[in-house]
Amino acid sequence: MVEIWLLEILKGFGKLFLHPVFYLSVFFSIMMGYYRVKRERRDFNTRLLDGYHDMRVLFSYGIVLGLLFSIVTVGVGMVIPIAGVILIGAVSILFALTGRFQLMSATMTVGFSYFILVLLDYFQWDIPYVNTYVENVNLGLLSSVVVLLGVLTMIEGILIRLNGWKHTSPRLFKSARGLKVGAHLGKKLWLVPMFILIPDGSLTLPFDWWPVLTVGTETYSLLCVPFLLGFQQLVKSTLPEVAIKYTGSRVFWLGAFVLTLAVTGFWAPMFSIGAAAVAVIGRAWIAYRYRSTEDSKPYFFKRQPKGVMILGILPGSPAKKLTLEVGEIVLKVNGVEVNTERAFYEALQKNGAYCKLEVLGTNGENRFTQGALYEGDHHELGIIFADEASGWEHHQVS
Repeated sequence: MVEIWLLEILKGFGKLFLHPVFYLSVFFSIMMGYYRVKRERRDFNTRLLDGYHDMRVLFSYGIVLGLLFSIVTVGVGMVIPIAGVILIGAVSILFALTGRFQLMSATMTVGFSYFILVLLDYFQWDIPYVNTYVENVNLGLLSSVVVLLGVLTMIEGILIRLNGWKHTSPRLFKSARGLKVGAHLGKKLWLVPMFILIPDGSLTLPFDWWPVLTVGTETYSLLCVPFLLGFQQLVKSTLPEVAIKYTGSRVFWLGAFVLTLAVTGFWAPMFSIGAAAVAVIGRAWIAYRYRSTEDSKPYFFKRQPKGVMILGILPGSPAKKLTLEVGEIVLKVNGVEVNTERAFYEALQKNGAYCKLEVLGTNGENRFTQGALYEGDHHELGIIFADEASGWEHHQVS
């Protein structure tokens, strides 16, 4: 029995590399990086991160979380119909092609797939090639899809909290009053491979109580499926870490609530439909509430009464070594008060070998940071300022 399971795990993992979502996710991440770099060069005459950063994010936390949660989903005997696997992959690809990664939430890709399967099962539509995959679908297997929806939504919330706020991309806008203001865009793709059981195969389950989340099946195959999760959020009124972590928490608890309803659906199928509806509507409500709250607040990254605010910092730059952070305000440079980007340059060049900055931190307290500058550093500290006084067309990285 153990040998059979180990062999099925290896075969299931190998099939991961046959799934089109695996390769298309790489393509989408490369294109996302390309357009991000292109826009950053247009706005700031440089890029903050290389074009392959988004692909490194793709193969990061999501892989670990997917495999960890697989222990739970396989452990409770959750069986997903092959029609659900195919449809979720197809919907994920279609939504990714729009470039609007808020549609790549598990609540959207898995939720819409579930409702399509429910309609196919209820109306018994005769669709060529499709009937082959849906003819053995029943309400019990469809309930498992909603359990998967809850699990993936919880993973999505964790990923947003862990990684969604890191390395956000700065943006420049003109406010309603025509002033230059800044914002940060968090846009991520994560590949989440998960082992799932599918009906019909060579596996039999070793315990009488196992599985608890299957209906009408006795033998199974083990498959490692690449689920693609996306996230997109524009932050204007606060620090990216604050806003995006808050969103992550709300998504996680939404997933936990959906999972609770979904498990109840094995005894009362209407709970499964309700859980899927709650997932889709709940995620849309979280996004709507965030946007409406953002629109009612003033911009955070804007011209300051005193000092110049940091909108972005290049990784590995002298500014990073000076421990400067996004959202901090540089008040003085080498003892000279600065209120514009130009004044910052002039004060910095007064001492070509050393730099001492007085900074107002994001905690509201003043601090000092200093360090030696090497040849060329004073021209390229690696700071992007939210300073509307400088010309829009000539905005540079300091």
